[in-house]
Amino acid sequence: MEILLLRSALAPSLILLVSVVARRSGPRLGGLLLGAPTTSGPFLALMWLDGGNAPAARAAHGNIAAQLAVVSFCLAYGRLAPALHPARTLTAALACAAGAGVVAAVCASVWLTAALTVAVTCVGLRTWPAPVRTDPTPARARGWEIPVRMAVSATTVLLAMFAADALGSFTGGILAALPVLLAVMAPSTHRSTGADAAAAMMRAALTVAPGTVAFLLVLHSAFVAAGTQ
Repeated sequence: MEILLLRSALAPSLILLVSVVARRSGPRLGGLLLGAPTTSGPFLALMWLDGGNAPAARAAHGNIAAQLAVVSFCLAYGRLAPALHPARTLTAALACAAGAGVVAAVCASVWLTAALTVAVTCVGLRTWPAPVRTDPTPARARGWEIPVRMAVSATTVLLAMFAADALGSFTGGILAALPVLLAVMAPSTHRSTGADAAAAMMRAALTVAPGTVAFLLVLHSAFVAAGTQ
């Protein structure tokens, strides 16, 4: 119950924070906040408190597996945003994330998954194209957008948590770390501020991915070590 309440509160709160920060300080800082393990850390802490070291380790493994889906989403959306409508860009990015998520889910080695995620991130950042300004007059953000973003994120996370209860801690870890908030923020930023802003947000989230993976690996290793003592 504590995990459910925390996740359902954290998701819309983070959406609100990122929306305000992105509007006042630019999409890059918003992307950095979205890419950081803002929700994964508390989620794993509560998994450990609720079930002990073994479930927390499996959940951390799931979190790491989900990072490959996160970086794939960021790469796809950032690359396609200047050329496609927000809805089509989101569809393509979600398809890429789904494919990457399947690959990560069937990979038994947490270290191999982490290495693959970091490699994809590094290649993506090294080959990131220069911004092409395709939206010189973006639409103004509407007043109802932030509440809708918060409601969508909260609903999605709640559904993921109910599924996690039935499917186990590894699957729960994957569901908890999927790019739900990115999928909410990216098309909204794309529509209201332009393709350049959406791409900048995705690139910023991508730059945080190696640090997030390292953070989750440390937690996974700690839970495994504590469980063998």
